[in-house]
Amino acid sequence: MNLFGLISVRNEERYLPGFLYHLAPYVNAIVALDDCSTDATLDILRSERKVVSVLRENRAGPPHGHEVSNRYRLLCEAARLGADWVICADADERFEERFLRRLRTEAKAGDKHDKPVRLFQLVNLWNSPHHYRVDGLCKPRGSARMFRLPMKFSQRDPGMHQPWFPPEMDEAPRANMHANLYHLRMIERKDREVRFEKFRSVDPNNRDQAVGYNHLIDETDLTLKRIPLGRGYVDLPKHLRRSSDTPLPSRRRSFCGWRRPARLAKPLEAQPLATASIAPNRPVLLGLDFQTIFADRRLRNS
Repeated sequence: MNLFGLISVRNEERYLPGFLYHLAPYVNAIVALDDCSTDATLDILRSERKVVSVLRENRAGPPHGHEVSNRYRLLCEAARLGADWVICADADERFEERFLRRLRTEAKAGDKHDKPVRLFQLVNLWNSPHHYRVDGLCKPRGSARMFRLPMKFSQRDPGMHQPWFPPEMDEAPRANMHANLYHLRMIERKDREVRFEKFRSVDPNNRDQAVGYNHLIDETDLTLKRIPLGRGYVDLPKHLRRSSDTPLPSRRRSFCGWRRPARLAKPLEAQPLATASIAPNRPVLLGLDFQTIFADRRLRNS
């Protein structure tokens, strides 16, 4: 089974290293699309060994202006490269580490029980990397971010905030992963204000989201909850972030690989990387995930 990670990015040098660091050990490959980035985003993608294809969108446009077409291109590229399942997220999101350890088991269960769409709880971290909001429109909500690629699929109509999976899967059976997907860009108030201004600019009449965007900055009845014991996520420590032209540090030796089918052309803009081995680095563990702590300690002592 080939399980690919998909990501579309624009100027994400701040969050992208941590995203790759937390997901790469658990997928066969990552397919990315760079949407007009002007920072080090493209170099960071090329520095990760698991990124096998980098698509480009060079048409100028507002944020999320090409969101639907970008995601469709990513699905097409993943299918072209032989993906069976895909898991999708943004650069500022982190999957629960406990879930990632059972990622392939969940994909196999989806095949066995014919439930090809897997649901997560999208959780907005708030004022702290250890706490999330549980009130109002910012409380956890379901989001389908993992699914089996259908044999045939088409592109959705334009618009923001649409599902990653293609319209052919709108009625497909779903399964709840009972796992969190943590949103880091809601931690700091200044980032929440930037998000609010961005969406108010690109969607001033709330055409794509009828409830509007005031909830991104409204703290009325603010209620926070701490990430439960064992439900944390892994992020790249700041002191391990390197320059964009060096490979990202490896968290652990990957348990699975991917071989490009011989019939396929070379992945778009995949770059050869330095072959020197990099010693495993200690991750930032958020949420007191003791299984990960012990696994990391065994690795470093081996």
